[in-house]
Amino acid sequence: GYVQISGTEGDGLRIRSVPGINADPLFLAFDAEVFVVQDSPQQADGYMWWYLAAPYDQTRTGWAASNFLTVIPNP
Repeated sequence: GYVQISGTEGDGLRIRSVPGINADPLFLAFDAEVFVVQDSPQQADGYMWWYLAAPYDQTRTGWAASNFLTVIPNP
């Protein structure tokens, strides 16, 4: 499925190398950016984490906390 980054109030969301708030950030995803969910969720540090990939750039992949993701229909 597809998700959209939301609720960061313009700060963006750190996409991380592994699930967890202390994991190394790989890049910053911005509100309204769309990603494809690529793996089952994992629980870490009180958050549910999803592995995402940008449909337009497969180098933009990593783990994101579900609190800042909104499920959207297939674009």
